[in-house]
Amino acid sequence: MKRIQPLRRTAQLLTLAAIFIIPLLNVFEITFIKGTFYSMDIGDVALADPLAIFQAFLTSRSFNLFMLTSVVIPLFIAVLFGRIWCSWFCPYYLLTEMVEKVRGRLGLKSNAPAWHESSSSRQNMTRFTVLGVGLLLVGIAGIPILNLISAPGVISSQALVLVKFHELTFEIAFILAILVLEFFFFKYWCRLICPTGSFLSLLQGRRGIKVTRVESDCSQCRTCIESCPMRIDPMTEGDNPMCHNCGLCVDNCPDNRRRPTLKFRFR
Repeated sequence: MKRIQPLRRTAQLLTLAAIFIIPLLNVFEITFIKGTFYSMDIGDVALADPLAIFQAFLTSRSFNLFMLTSVVIPLFIAVLFGRIWCSWFCPYYLLTEMVEKVRGRLGLKSNAPAWHESSSSRQNMTRFTVLGVGLLLVGIAGIPILNLISAPGVISSQALVLVKFHELTFEIAFILAILVLEFFFFKYWCRLICPTGSFLSLLQGRRGIKVTRVESDCSQCRTCIESCPMRIDPMTEGDNPMCHNCGLCVDNCPDNRRRPTLKFRFR
C-alpha cells in the first residue's frame, strides 16, 4: 500500500493552488500573505529562497537582519529534510511527473537512464559545477542571474502576473522550453541543472530524515533503484545529496509489505 505518495501529491497540488490563490487574495486587498517563491511574507514572518538571498549577498557584499531571518525556516527544513522542497512542493517537479504520465499514455518506453555505481557522483559533479559557475557569474556580473532560471520562482512569478495583470511575460517561454525537453531527457533539469535544488542539497545536515534500509536481509530485487527518479541506490545512498525524499522507493519496496525494510528514519 502506497502511503507516502498520496500525501506528497496533496502537498504538490496545494502548493500549485497557492501560487494562484495568493495573488488572487492580494487583488481583493487581502495581504496577510503575499509574494512568490523568491520571497514571501506570511503575516510578520518573512520567507525567502536561500539561493536568492545568497545571490543578494554576492551582489551587495553585505547581509542584513531581514536577509538572515527570512532564511531561518527554509534552512531548518533543508537541514532536517534535505531538498524535500523539490519532490514535495516544487511546481516544476510536478510538471515533470505529468510529462512522465503523458509519455506512458502515449505508450512510450521510459527514458530514465540506467543506474550505475557512479551515477550519483557523476550527477552531483555536473549539477554542482553548474551551480558553481552560476554563482561565479553572479559575483562577476553583480546580478542575481540564477533567479532567471529558477523554475519554481519563474512559475510562481508568472502565476502572479497572470492573476494580477492577465498576461504572461517572456519568462514563460523558458519554462515551456525546458519542459518540452523533459519528453526526451528524463528529469534532466532536476538531476543535472536546477540551481535551486543543488543549493538546497548543500544545506542538508549530516543528521536528518533520510531513507534507510532497516532490514539487512532484503531480497535485493532492485525495485527501489528502478523507482528512484534521481537514479541513486536508496539502500546505500539514502544520505546522498541527490535524494529529495520523495518516498517512491519506500512505497514501491515489495519487502516492506512483509516487514519494514526500507523507510524514513532520523539518523
